Amino acid sequence: MSFTGILPGLTAEDADKFESALKKFVDSRELPLYKMMAYHLGWVDQNGEPEPVVMQDRSHGHLVLSVAKALGANIEAAIPYAVAVEMLYNFLLVHEDVQNANTERNNRPTIWWSWGPAQAINAGDGIHAMARISIFEQRNASGAAGDPRNISLALESLDTATLEVCEGEYLDISYQERAAVGVEEIVSVARKHGALFGLSAKLGGIAAAVDDDVLEALNKFGTAVGAAQNLNIDLKALWPDEGTERNEVQRGRLQSKKKSIATAHAIETGTPTTRRRLGEIFMKRVLDPSDLDEVTAILAETESRAFAETRVSELIDESTEALDSAGISASQKDSLIESSKLIAG
Repeated sequence: MSFTGILPGLTAEDADKFESALKKFVDSRELPLYKMMAYHLGWVDQNGEPEPVVMQDRSHGHLVLSVAKALGANIEAAIPYAVAVEMLYNFLLVHEDVQNANTERNNRPTIWWSWGPAQAINAGDGIHAMARISIFEQRNASGAAGDPRNISLALESLDTATLEVCEGEYLDISYQERAAVGVEEIVSVARKHGALFGLSAKLGGIAAAVDDDVLEALNKFGTAVGAAQNLNIDLKALWPDEGTERNEVQRGRLQSKKKSIATAHAIETGTPTTRRRLGEIFMKRVLDPSDLDEVTAILAETESRAFAETRVSELIDESTEALDSAGISASQKDSLIESSKLIAG
């Protein structure tokens, strides 16, 4: 589940400038490796021929621009940071597809399915390196954007967020082999995954050259939004939107025994019989469709969906509270709050 439109506060021109900069950044390199990246990013087919994919999630990059704009920064100064975080996000997606054996993303074969896992890992590593290079290129900018202290802070923030997400992924994978995982453990992992949106908001602040306390508030805002989205992704895998079926990525998350806040709640609050049955299901090597149906039936009995949705709402409220100390005008704050709701889903 992802948001594929333009966030409030941005114009179509802003989004086009960002997309053009992102594409130029990748297309400026000639090896077929970069055609693989362009394919993943939705611009070409597997042969490198133009084939634009309409439904692309650019919310990480767009949030950088939205925050920077809300703080009065020139959109041009924020674009390299937006490119960096969008590349970082896609590096993580490429590796996630290998880890979860996802054969499709955005209704197209994944990189590893098309070129093999070794080349997919290589492409993902290259995308990560390019995220850092995009920030390094700010050294040629004028004013605050080219300030070495801001560039250093941006790089440190990017690496810290990357490590947070890797820690979250490690815990996610380790929890697959545990029958019982607590609600707060799941929320903690969601916050680690949410660090990427925390980075997006913080980079928007760095582009606007705001004070450290504002940067901290922005990081808290984005992290809470990202945590809400992470929890919601798992809920959408369990309960797809009405009239839709689970996609390849959603099936992969569930069949690999990905624990959600809803299943954690059911294990914590269910009857001994319920907990025992969930434990038996999650101790299987791989879950099949009948197992998934039984899990969702149990979650309905324990009212775990409602509990999970309440926790998501609390995280959105937390993100709103963080904006109160960010020095943003009321109208711009409303725009970012609306963005947070769209991102969280």
